[in-house]
Amino acid sequence: MSDSGLITYSAISPSCNRPRKYPISKITPHHMAGNLSLKQIAEIEGRPARQMSSNYAIASNGDIALLCHEADRSWCSSSPENDHRAITIEVANDQIGGNWHVSDAAFESLIALCVDICQRNPALASGLNYTGDARGNLTKHSYFKNTACPGPYLGSRFGDLAKEVNRRLLGNQQEQQETELRAGMALHLTGTSLFAASTSQIVAGTRAGTYYLWGSAIVNGRVRITNSTANVGKSGKVTGWIDATVARAAAGIKDQADDNRGLYTLEIHDCPNRSAYTIYQSALLYDLVQWGYYRAKYCDAAKTKQFIQIGQISKGDADALRMVCNKLSVDVRG
Repeated sequence: MSDSGLITYSAISPSCNRPRKYPISKITPHHMAGNLSLKQIAEIEGRPARQMSSNYAIASNGDIALLCHEADRSWCSSSPENDHRAITIEVANDQIGGNWHVSDAAFESLIALCVDICQRNPALASGLNYTGDARGNLTKHSYFKNTACPGPYLGSRFGDLAKEVNRRLLGNQQEQQETELRAGMALHLTGTSLFAASTSQIVAGTRAGTYYLWGSAIVNGRVRITNSTANVGKSGKVTGWIDATVARAAAGIKDQADDNRGLYTLEIHDCPNRSAYTIYQSALLYDLVQWGYYRAKYCDAAKTKQFIQIGQISKGDADALRMVCNKLSVDVRG
């Protein structure tokens, strides 16, 4: 039984049953009732006197920690029957009190982690079934104890969580295979710019040769790489960060702009105070395109200006994207 490759931190709690009694067939998200870092929640769960643990924790910035191996039962939901079957996940709150809001980054990581768990555990391969009670495979702490957990905000999003996980999980499997970056995927790099962090503006160096995707998470348009398959998903074994689009090309993933489905191709050119890539990110925000379905091309011989070519999108999405660009006075062609 494997653990997720999406983690960025690991600190295993002593509070657990090894191994769990039953195969994994449920997921139980909790809220922390606090805006704790991964190290802080790990320290709390690491205290034997606390007698609590979760399989994973998610910080408000979206980072994920492994705190109890999936093979083991965490002490999290006040129900041995549930927790011997469930992967439990503590999610940080970026609002203390009130609705106990959860950040968009944390919720996105929760979706990604749930998809990853479903993909690796046969009993969840058909997706999440949120029934609003303990009969489903997406359960709440409040089903087993008189508690406010998982809080008003996260609790109200369980239906959304199940819907999005199932959308990503149960799409066309062949299309997913061709377009998704996966942990452990071989990347054939040629003079690729390497960054020390997902937010770094300065290039730390370049890399060439065969590297491997450390995890599948995309953060600020970048992914982590490592130099050996043995290091995939292991804490402290990240070589650095590279652009996700470069990773796709290095992995040989088909560029959607090259397919022959007869749809629309648009070109978004730079405009005053906005870069073409910023407009592409806006298109992502409006769900008009997907990650990686574009190419950056230079407009001039000096290679100082770029435009973004978004390939093979539907007429409706193309019209919507033209409207967005027109409102922003962006030069869009095609």
